Amino acid sequence: MQAPNPEASRQPDDRDELDLKRYIGVILKRKWIVASVLVAGVTLAIFYTRTQTRIYMATASVVIDPAPPQVFGSEVQEVIQLGAGSYWSNQEYYNTQVDIIEGYDLAKMTVARNGVFDRLVKPVEGENLTEQQRIERAAQLLDHSLNASQNRESRIVKIHVTSPDRQLAAELANEHVKTYLEYTRSLRSTGSGEVAKFLSKELDSAEKRLRDSESALYAFKKDNQMLSVSLEDKQNILAADIVRFDGAFNDARIKRIELGTVRARANGLSGEDLFESPVFALSSNAGTVETLKQQYVKERQRFTEIEEDLGPKHPDFVKQERKVKELYDLIAKEAVRARRELDERYQAALATETQFKAELERLKTEAYELGPKTIEYKRLDRQHKSDEQHYTLVLGRLRDSELSKKNEQINVREHQSARGATLVSPRLKLNVAMAFILFMGLGIALAFALEFADRTLKSTEDVEVAARAPVLGLIPILDDVPPGDNLAALKARDLYVFTHPKSRAAECCRSIRTNLLFSGADRELKVLTVSSPNPREGKTTSVIYMGTTMAQSGQRVLLVDTDMRRPRLHKSMGVSRGLGLSNLMLGESSYDDCIKTSDIPNLYVLPCGPTPPNPVELLLSQRFHTILNELRGRFDRILLDSPPLQAVTDPVVLSRCSDGVIIVVQAGKTLRDDLARSAKQLHDVNANVVGVILNDLDISDRQYGYYYYQYGYGEDSKGKAEAEGTLT
Repeated sequence: MQAPNPEASRQPDDRDELDLKRYIGVILKRKWIVASVLVAGVTLAIFYTRTQTRIYMATASVVIDPAPPQVFGSEVQEVIQLGAGSYWSNQEYYNTQVDIIEGYDLAKMTVARNGVFDRLVKPVEGENLTEQQRIERAAQLLDHSLNASQNRESRIVKIHVTSPDRQLAAELANEHVKTYLEYTRSLRSTGSGEVAKFLSKELDSAEKRLRDSESALYAFKKDNQMLSVSLEDKQNILAADIVRFDGAFNDARIKRIELGTVRARANGLSGEDLFESPVFALSSNAGTVETLKQQYVKERQRFTEIEEDLGPKHPDFVKQERKVKELYDLIAKEAVRARRELDERYQAALATETQFKAELERLKTEAYELGPKTIEYKRLDRQHKSDEQHYTLVLGRLRDSELSKKNEQINVREHQSARGATLVSPRLKLNVAMAFILFMGLGIALAFALEFADRTLKSTEDVEVAARAPVLGLIPILDDVPPGDNLAALKARDLYVFTHPKSRAAECCRSIRTNLLFSGADRELKVLTVSSPNPREGKTTSVIYMGTTMAQSGQRVLLVDTDMRRPRLHKSMGVSRGLGLSNLMLGESSYDDCIKTSDIPNLYVLPCGPTPPNPVELLLSQRFHTILNELRGRFDRILLDSPPLQAVTDPVVLSRCSDGVIIVVQAGKTLRDDLARSAKQLHDVNANVVGVILNDLDISDRQYGYYYYQYGYGEDSKGKAEAEGTLT
């Protein structure tokens, strides 16, 4: 079972807080780099600002209305549009005016006013420039130092001019406002004059076209007899005549048909049937004929009676017969005369019908002939009306343009003149602030770059990732131990936990002991090999510290110096090196002679003994396994102080003989790659890497110090650590 990982029990908020503390620690660790970059940057900004030419800005403003004042009211339309014309085009109009104000042409007009260019472009000895060239150069200078701005919620346009000369900046701003006002005013007058000239020419042309169209229309009316009667009236009269004559023609034809029918019937009758002829009804002597017919009927009846009574030979019969014959002859004569009269009336009706028909055909022909004339008349009339309308329009616009030309009111007026200029460059406070922010960021970035370029182990995460094993604990730097490699300093450092049982180092070692206890819960960790990736990373000191805390808990602990090349354990523990492990392996001495007691109760030491020529062969021998098994029976814990992993293969050999391996690394010195390679050597032979001890931790450094508190160390946890050590 591995030691509990404190990182696993931390909440995400705790991790974020610790990461933030780590970042702050990086900055504080390299604070002098950050401070140096910051001071250099601010100094450079101050020096740069002091060497720059002072630039002043003057501001004048104008008010631009969307439309000029309506002097003549709505009856007169402006021929030159000075304004937006509608709400939706207001911003477009204002943007256009801003571009005009910032334009080169307007700047050139400004510098040419009152000799301003003389103050912008000073004469240079040996340089002969014409006045026009100086004006153009001055215009370029003003164009580069001029800008305008307009608030979208306001009609005020501000004109800004920058210059090294405070007074000149104000004068240029005011002069540019006057130039813009004159430009706008001249735009109205010049534009109105050009429009008036154009409209005058157009009016002459329109008047000529109107005269031509009037002459053409008059000639057409005269040729077609429309001077007194219009074409519409003539069309109406002709239509009415056609309707009237058409009706008369139909009536004449009906009358002629009726007379023809009577005439045909009358011509077909003879004898006494003639008396029934309708011709008599149409005769002018109809009354006389009717009287004769009555007499004839009366006398005929009497004749019949005489014939019946007297017979044909009687004189009355002859007389009466002659009388009847005379009446009949009279009626026959009237019939002939009535027929003749009927023929005349029929011929008259026929002639009337023919005349009506001819007149109707004439009217229709005239109506047909009037159609093309109507088309031509309408064309000429439309042309005349169009020319007349065009002439009226041009005449009205010409009058409006003449009035507009006299109107000097514009939609621009001066709002506020420039009374002075303010310093805009260089701005010391702004430059210093920007340099402070910029170089502060640059310094922090450099600090982090140096930090990330540092491949040494700086956190427990780095250790766990590189070793693929948990961190058993941390050992802080001993500030109260004198530095040096002499024997006194060496013993003071290695025996510090024994001599200072209530120190932070002792607390950390007791925590390591506890973590080892939990790590061996499912597997006995009786024999432990302690090594490090490189020399002088504190493995021997860590062996003594762990042995001390384990012995203080009542266990019999043996420290074995297996570093047969550079042994040091005997010096720190103050024992003789004469007899040791190498003597046991050669069978030259007994266990009691080689194992030495120490000043620390329950802590024993097996020194290296004489240095053998072949340490690896001795460690691989069966004799070493036999000795190790014997020692297992004599002691509760055995700690093997082995050489560094990167230097020799002895630790790998020892890892196969022990129950676990502990790797000691030095904070801020051991490289991650070295730890990774060392751990890989052990993992490749299936060694049990119990964990890693992070040695020489500077708890005063914020970068590393928070790991100290992270693992529960501190003044408030002393009692807990001591109690824990007592119970173990």
